[in-house]
Amino acid sequence: MLQPCLLIRIFGTLDIPDLFSSGAVCRSWLPNYLVVRRLRLWSPNQSPCLVYSSGDREANTATLHNLSTNKLYHITLTEPAFRSRYVMGSSHGWLITADEQSNLIFVNPATLAQIAMPPPETMRNVRLRYNAEGELDGYDLLYMDLSSRDFDTKTEPDDDLSLEEGRFYFYVRVAISCDPSSGNCIVLRVHLPGYQLSYARVGDTAWTWIDTDTECWDYHGIIHSGHDGLFYALRGNGTVHSIDLNGPSPVVKVILKQMVPYINSNKYIARAPWGDFYQIWRHDDFSAEKDGKVTSKNFVYKIDFVGQKLVQVNSLRDHALFIGFNSPFFVPVKDFCMLIPNSIYYTDDLHYYIFCHRISLREVVVFNMEDNSFTDLSLPNSRLNGPPPVWIRPSLT
Repeated sequence: MLQPCLLIRIFGTLDIPDLFSSGAVCRSWLPNYLVVRRLRLWSPNQSPCLVYSSGDREANTATLHNLSTNKLYHITLTEPAFRSRYVMGSSHGWLITADEQSNLIFVNPATLAQIAMPPPETMRNVRLRYNAEGELDGYDLLYMDLSSRDFDTKTEPDDDLSLEEGRFYFYVRVAISCDPSSGNCIVLRVHLPGYQLSYARVGDTAWTWIDTDTECWDYHGIIHSGHDGLFYALRGNGTVHSIDLNGPSPVVKVILKQMVPYINSNKYIARAPWGDFYQIWRHDDFSAEKDGKVTSKNFVYKIDFVGQKLVQVNSLRDHALFIGFNSPFFVPVKDFCMLIPNSIYYTDDLHYYIFCHRISLREVVVFNMEDNSFTDLSLPNSRLNGPPPVWIRPSLT
């Protein structure tokens, strides 16, 4: 029989789904498993997983595909059912989801914990809509007048949203400052109209609009940096803003000026473990063969804030970068031999396209920066298109 101290060391090296299984192997292992859970001795270097809904499982089951081991884990989530949700992000081991009434809900697929954010009607540009019988019917999306900084009380017919449709407009991108269960977590979201920003803290009763500058719109990517406690937001023209939400009111600063005229591409911002910031520009084309959008070109730029320029690169220091609806994260390939160095692992995250073409196959592809090649990632055929698949690194917090 293995000694408890040795078992605890072994358990601390396991991927979290395997750690859960170890606690159920036999009665003598359970106390050691509980020690690892209580003292948080599990490895922080968890394997990246793709989370999706599998057609051969129940609607309330989320499937995690571990890319390093090729194992599949099936986790049963409590109501509302996983398949009925819209997944528009992940960070710190939590999925960022919206239910069929467009409420934002954080879900930890490892612990099954859930945390709800303020409801849509607390957003400054959203109004509840009722039908003639006085029943809740949906949402009205209001537009800001940039000159008066006020909201138009009139909406176009296309802006009359059903309860379900609201989530495709309210949560284009979502980033969080820390584990949402740890306290004082700030949630920043990009939303329509205009790809603008609003934020709230876990426990708040309403969302706060960020309109400190007339240029606070057209945001493509947002991230939070634990190095300095700031959010960073990338606009469609390559401009980067730093956003400080730690004080009584938002502080927005332009830290990278406009790089290029507007180029129609999906743009991301990421910060590497070694401190450098990157812009990733992803171009899509329509594929008749796949009956949908596919990634056709990709450019990666290191941001030089001092020189106020972008420098194209073809290496990520032997790391892999995971991008999609999730907050971008880097993984050292030396720790996960199945991953391809200097590559970007993509999932389909064109929110408007997903909304309009829900039956089209969601793209999961690997871009190799060294030879500029794209490879479809081999996944089980039972993977469904909804909710959209997303990358995650599991956590027990």
